[in-house]
Formats: sequence, C-alpha cells, structure tokens
Amino acid sequence: MPLREKRRSALVLAGLTVFHILLISIQVPLGSRKPYFERAVFFLYAPVQRAASAAVRGLGSAWTGYFDLRGVRRENQALKRDNFFLHQDVRFLEDRLGLGASEALLRANLAEFEKTLVAARVIGVDSANPHQSIVIDKGSLDGVAKDMAVCDRNGALVGRTVAPIGLKEAMVQLVTDKDSSVSVRSVVAGLTGAMTGMSTGFCELRHVLASTEGGQEGEEVRTTGFDKIYPPGIKAGTIQSLEEDVSSPIFRKIVVKPYFRFDALDVVAVLTKGPGGGG
Repeated sequence: MPLREKRRSALVLAGLTVFHILLISIQVPLGSRKPYFERAVFFLYAPVQRAASAAVRGLGSAWTGYFDLRGVRRENQALKRDNFFLHQDVRFLEDRLGLGASEALLRANLAEFEKTLVAARVIGVDSANPHQSIVIDKGSLDGVAKDMAVCDRNGALVGRTVAPIGLKEAMVQLVTDKDSSVSVRSVVAGLTGAMTGMSTGFCELRHVLASTEGGQEGEEVRTTGFDKIYPPGIKAGTIQSLEEDVSSPIFRKIVVKPYFRFDALDVVAVLTKGPGGGG
C-alpha cells in the first residue's frame, strides 16, 4: 500500500475515533445537569418552539374571542328581543287594566298576546316617499300575511302589511301614507273618524261632523277595530289641531300626529292574530 493511502486511512481512523469519543462524551450524565447534546438541541429549538407556541396561543385567543363576540352578539339580540316584548307587554297591560279586566284574565291574555307577535327589523324604506311604506325582514314563512297590524317597539301603531308578501320579507303601509285609512276614536271627547295619512309626518282625522263638539289639542286617539284590520285600543297618535274645514264646511279639520317616530323605526311587531290577522 502506498504511503499516501496509509496516511489517509490513518487520518480517517483518527477522525472516526474522535467523533465516537465526542458522541459518547455528550451522552455522559453530568450529575443533575443535562447532557451537552440535549442542551444544544434545547437552545437551538427552544426559540422556535416558543414562537410556534405563541402563534398557536394567538390564533386560539383570536378564535375564542371570535366565538365570544358571536355569543355576546346573540345575547345582545336576545336582550333586545326581551326588551321589545317587555315594552309590548306593558302597553298591553296598561290597555287591559284600563278596561278593568281581572288579574287571571290579564295573565291568560298576556301569554296569548306574546304568541301573536312577530318581531321584525326594518330593512328598507320607500325612497320616493319615506312616509309611504317600509320593508321588514319577516314574511309568509314567519306567519306574516296581508292586512296584519304593525306596531313599533312602544306599542304605537305603525301601519299594516300589504302585498307583496315574500317568504322572508313583507311590505308595510304606514299610517302616514295618503292611501292609508284607520278607524280611530279620541279617548276623551269620543271623536270618531278615519285617520288618513297626508304623506308627511302627520295624518288627518276625517269624517268628523262640524256639529260634533269636544276635542282638544294633545288628546290621544286609538284604534276602534271597526275597519276589521286593526285591533281596538292601539295607540295611534295625538290631536295636533282642530279647526273648521273651509273646503268642506260640514266636517271638522283635525290634524293628528302619529306616535311612532320614523327616524327611530328600526324594530316593529306584527300582530298575527285579531282583526286582519286570521283569528
């Protein structure tokens, strides 16, 4: 064997021997201390592991926060719905207490009353005339049909459902529409007539004879139920002015301001039973 190859073999053998000695030495326990190899691996990969762990925790927190946010949103919607029905229940109780109903009858009627309400959100308005109609996010699949009375969150009259009625949407004719007509009566003087919209924020109480006495500004008017569409006793508005009708001297000109506020009309209740509601 040539001398060069002998030297190469000797160097390889020496290198392998040193390598094995190193491998053995790094595995030798150092008392309570970790082996050198394990410590080296730890220092190399610990930062990577920490970064990965932080990323996982961040994603987990974000994911948990997302579901927590959704939970808070659902809870908020549930609270809004409960508050909405609470307002309706209070109005219902006030009206029925005024009629002198017994407590047992009140409780029975109240339980039935809540079942007849379908809460809906306003999702659109008539751009040409905002006082004419609105669109709500409930339709035939939710039990909504034509000619059902619609009230705001405080139990005040808003209007009635009209065609078209979709599966999940419905059109509501506002009482301020010029083609709307609601049979109402003032609570003090008993002035009875048809509350017709003026396509503005006001309505007109028509067909009240000039010979009829009584009535004053601020007097409340409520539905009578005579039109077979709106249940009796719903608060419709207050009288704003009373004067002689120059164009028709046999009638009085009475302007009524509806209770509902168009700028705050975000949630409404559809009365699915009663006159116009199928039972």
